[in-house]
Amino acid sequence: MKNLLLFILPLFLLFSCNKPKEVIEESYPDGSKKIVRLYKGEGKDKVLLKEIAYYPNKKMHYEGEYTNNKRDGKWIYWYDNGNKWSEGYLKKEINDGKRIVWFENGNKRYEGNYKDGKEIGKWQFYNESGALTKEIDFDTIK
Repeated sequence: MKNLLLFILPLFLLFSCNKPKEVIEESYPDGSKKIVRLYKGEGKDKVLLKEIAYYPNKKMHYEGEYTNNKRDGKWIYWYDNGNKWSEGYLKKEINDGKRIVWFENGNKRYEGNYKDGKEIGKWQFYNESGALTKEIDFDTIK
């Protein structure tokens, strides 16, 4: 039993020390969260991992990832009614990867891909009722 405890205790300490620390960077006048950032490490070794923002109604406004203090990875935005507004990927703060944008009613507005900040491939555009209105193949545009 003592050996098991000696094995489990260091594991617990290892995992609890690596847990990101949540810091409320900004608050609304009522004290509710406005901007929250998750950090790893302390002092000069502190690294920003993620940012989450909230509307005054406490619903999520956006969340996204960071690498080397730059927006990097998946970013999602919501309307204040809770419906998703936009979802896409960034690489060192530049659009890179799939992007989908929705109307406030929840229907898709457009969808396509970026590479190094430029639209690539086929993009689809929809009206507010959800019907496809046009497609553009950015690989054929020069």
